[in-house]
Amino acid sequence: MQLLGGRRVRVLLRALLCVLWPCLFVQVARANDFEDFEAARSAYESADYAVAAQRFAKLGGGDTPALTNRSLLLEAKKYLGASYLFLGKLQLAEAEFERLLRLDPQYILDPLSFPEEVQRLFTRVKVRLDSERRVAEEEQRREQDRLSRKETERITGEQQRWARLTALAQEERVWQQRSRWIALMPFGIGQVQNGHGSLGAILAVSEVSLLLVSLVSWGVHENLRGQNPVAEERDEYNLTERVSRYTNQVSLGLFSVIAITGIIDAQVRFEGDAARTRKRVLPPELRDPPRLTLSPTGVLLRF
Repeated sequence: MQLLGGRRVRVLLRALLCVLWPCLFVQVARANDFEDFEAARSAYESADYAVAAQRFAKLGGGDTPALTNRSLLLEAKKYLGASYLFLGKLQLAEAEFERLLRLDPQYILDPLSFPEEVQRLFTRVKVRLDSERRVAEEEQRREQDRLSRKETERITGEQQRWARLTALAQEERVWQQRSRWIALMPFGIGQVQNGHGSLGAILAVSEVSLLLVSLVSWGVHENLRGQNPVAEERDEYNLTERVSRYTNQVSLGLFSVIAITGIIDAQVRFEGDAARTRKRVLPPELRDPPRLTLSPTGVLLRF
C-alpha cells in the first residue's frame, strides 16, 4: 500500500512539473533576456561598441530577432543601430533603424540620449520610410478607386442589361404580311393594313354611314314606286320621291368617291411585309429588378 501511494505521488509530481515547466522556462528566459540586454547596454555606455553591437545583434538583430518582448526589442534595435554607426557600418545602422521604424513607425529617438549624428541618420531613415509609406498609401488609394469605378461600371452595366432585357421581354415582334388585294378593299381596310389606323377608322365610319343612307333612301324610293296617290297627296308623294332619289344618288356618289379615294391612298402608300411590335405580359422571373445593397465589403447587386 505504501509503495502504491508513493507511485501516485510521483505521478502527480511529474504531471505538475510538466504543467509548470513552460511557465518556469519562460520566466527564466525573460529574466535572461533582460540581463543580456543590460549587459549589452552596459558595453554601449562604456563605448565598447563592438561588444555592444555583437550582444545587441544576438538579442534583436535581423528580421528574426531572439527577443519576444516588443519594448525590449525596439530598444535593442535602437542601440544596435547606434553601435553600428559608431563602428562606421553605416548601411547596417540604417538597416536596423529601418527595421525599428517598420515595427513602430511613430517611434521617437530621445535627443538627450544619442548624439547628433545618430539623430540625423535616424531622422533620414524615418523621412524616407514616411515618404515610401505615403507613396504606398496613395497607390493603394488609387487602386481602391480604380476597383470601385470598375465595380460601379459593372453594376451600371448589369442594371442597363436588366433594363434592356425587361424591355425586350415586354415586347413581341410579329411579322405582318400585306397584300395588294387587301389594299383594294373599301372601308379603310387598306389603311389599317398599312398601319394608318386612324385614317382607316374615319374612312370606315364615313363609307358605312353613306352606304346606310343610300340603302335607306333606295328602300324609301322603291317603296313609293307603283303607288297611285290621290290628288291631295300627289305633291307630297312627288316631293318624297325626289328627295329619296336625290339622297340615294348623292350618298352613293359620295360613297364611291370616298371608297375610291381610300383605295387609291392604300395603293399609293402600300408597303410590303413588315414586322410590328406589340406588348406582352412580363414573365414572373423578371418582375423583381436587381437591388443595390450595402455590405461590409462594399456595394452588392442582388437579383
